[in-house]
Amino acid sequence: MAARLTAADPAARWSRDEHERGVALVLEDGDVWEKGCASVTLIEDSVLSNARADAISGRTGIDGVVAGARYSAAALSFVLHARSPLVPTLRGDVRWFKVGAHEWYGGGLDLTPSYLFDDDCEHFHSRLRQLCESRGGGAESYRTMKAACDAYFWLPARAEHRGVGGIFYDDLAAPWAPDFSLALLDAALDPAGPYMPIVEIRRALAYTPAQREWQLTRRGRYVEFNLLYDRGVRFGLTPESVERVLVSSPPLTAWRFRAEPLPGTAEAELMAVLRTPREWA
Repeated sequence: MAARLTAADPAARWSRDEHERGVALVLEDGDVWEKGCASVTLIEDSVLSNARADAISGRTGIDGVVAGARYSAAALSFVLHARSPLVPTLRGDVRWFKVGAHEWYGGGLDLTPSYLFDDDCEHFHSRLRQLCESRGGGAESYRTMKAACDAYFWLPARAEHRGVGGIFYDDLAAPWAPDFSLALLDAALDPAGPYMPIVEIRRALAYTPAQREWQLTRRGRYVEFNLLYDRGVRFGLTPESVERVLVSSPPLTAWRFRAEPLPGTAEAELMAVLRTPREWA
């Protein structure tokens, strides 16, 4: 993934942060991406806490997931915040969790634009649907995962979604889950995949200071979701992990009082879709 990003944005500056359970690669100050990161975490033969056991057993309904049980887990997550307000933010991850004889996969890929281009959304969702049909559970799995993505990336206090969605899955134990998860990671930054063709089309387009300011406002919503609602952030935020958890935040944001766009503007068109998601594929 780092090689693909470097090929697309050679000016980006990279740093590497290693810790006892993994590594994070942080991208900053590129021509295309203002900030991004890709991180891997691996936990082997650890012990479930009460909170984690309750959360897993509550979601899966499987007996034997109790405090003190041994578990292993792995995750790869990534996010890319573009410099241009016309290039959307991309976020994705794949997670694996094993307790005893039970194992589950989770993950997803979703798009957060500041400006709405129907062609971009249709391309992104069409590629994800094709991936579900060829490597996953078929068209029905795309519809299920798309609905789950819309439901998860929702800011109830704002009554709006964070972006135009994608796919999201959790506690997946289907036989196709391992192959699909690997295929999703491989496709995420493929030059012909769901995201990179959008970047190539939009990266060179001129934009105005007002469009940049709107991008910073939308980034504020991104941060709001992460801090208030994201399950992974709330679960993993500790004094020891704060830098690793918050590294996915954009480098610059803005909060304007009552930043509601005027009717008929491109910004208002985006908000209409964020409040009432469309079917793109």
